[in-house]
Amino acid sequence: MKEPLFGTYTPSIDQKGRMSFPNKLREILGAEFYLCVGYENNYIAVYSPEEFNEYCQKLYSIEGEVGTALRRDLLAGTDKQVPDKQGRIFLAQHLRDYAGISDNVTVVGALNKAEIWDTERYLAVKNSIDPEAKKAALAHMVL
Repeated sequence: MKEPLFGTYTPSIDQKGRMSFPNKLREILGAEFYLCVGYENNYIAVYSPEEFNEYCQKLYSIEGEVGTALRRDLLAGTDKQVPDKQGRIFLAQHLRDYAGISDNVTVVGALNKAEIWDTERYLAVKNSIDPEAKKAALAHMVL
């Protein structure tokens, strides 16, 4: 993994489905990156080419019908993006539909990938995790 992705950003999305992708994340991701469905909670996952290749290798290692089905489900709608001169990217309609994105967008850095969320969904998922469970998960780490 290159430099970790982190931070929370709330860019606007225009009627054409374009959004300004945060500069700090673009600097780490590079000149191009991949947008695909996030498999846990209906968000758009954003990977650098290196991280996307690693993700694909992990998917490729899942054998049988389940592996084939997962590769189809998770990669069929993948979209390669190169930000324009204003730092905007286009969120394809099928990805916006999957993530439930209409107006308000939240972008978060999540170490090896960025995540693009509908803001209401992001807050609902964020607030649904028990704070004590988070503390317990971190208890074994030396911070």
